[in-house]
Amino acid sequence: MRAGQAIALVLAVGLLAGSGGAARASSHGPTPHASTTISVWFKRSGRLWHTKRMVSTATPRVKTTVRALFDGPNAAESAAGVKSAVLAGTRLFSTSPSGHVVTVNVGNKFVAPAPKKRIRMRLAQLTYTATQFPDIHAVHLENQGNDVRMIHGVPVPAQMTRAMFARLLPAIVVNTPAIGTHPASPIHVTGTSDVFEAAMVVKVLDSAGHRIARKSFTASCGTGCRGRFTVMISYQVATAQNGTLVVTDTSARGGRPPNIVRIPLRLSP
Repeated sequence: MRAGQAIALVLAVGLLAGSGGAARASSHGPTPHASTTISVWFKRSGRLWHTKRMVSTATPRVKTTVRALFDGPNAAESAAGVKSAVLAGTRLFSTSPSGHVVTVNVGNKFVAPAPKKRIRMRLAQLTYTATQFPDIHAVHLENQGNDVRMIHGVPVPAQMTRAMFARLLPAIVVNTPAIGTHPASPIHVTGTSDVFEAAMVVKVLDSAGHRIARKSFTASCGTGCRGRFTVMISYQVATAQNGTLVVTDTSARGGRPPNIVRIPLRLSP
């Protein structure tokens, strides 16, 4: 049960039973836990893909994020082509932070043989997901308590950092909104990019694929450096419908943009 639903239930019991009933419900009913947003990294079109999950703050943060990774993409993400290099059913035994390194102890499926690109993506997904916290800089991998140094011919560094897998990032990473969400107008679009002269464009398409909003903007850095961007774009639709947020760079020759990111979402009137 979500926190808001639990609170509403307590209030409803109090209204029906009087103040005494409210006191009994609040003293003996379950206490809802606060929730927070975490980042989870999957893959899309052969590159790392960033998405978000809402989780309870009552569980250990690193273990919660890695479990969310092992759970895989949701239905909306899968329909949009988001996948995971981590095999379904992979077990997580423990996460043990020590200093700026977290040791992640996994089951056999995580170290199963696969093409080298898939194994590197598997390691990158784990590293990016587990190091989202300011005090966690690297990941040490164990398989059932034993250090992992190699997976099917792919070396596994003793301390894996994001910099080791930076080439697997796409030119444009959209942090918000996530696939399948229902953002009201204006949509808050955030992310990072490394594109020509940091020049970018965001568009909103309606259910028929018609452009209903467009805005140009620049990231904080570009042409060889990864910059951040944040932009608000307003849209109008008469009825609730499926739509698409499109984030691109610009072509130096005025043609099709080299990098295009499409986010399926739900538009609201």
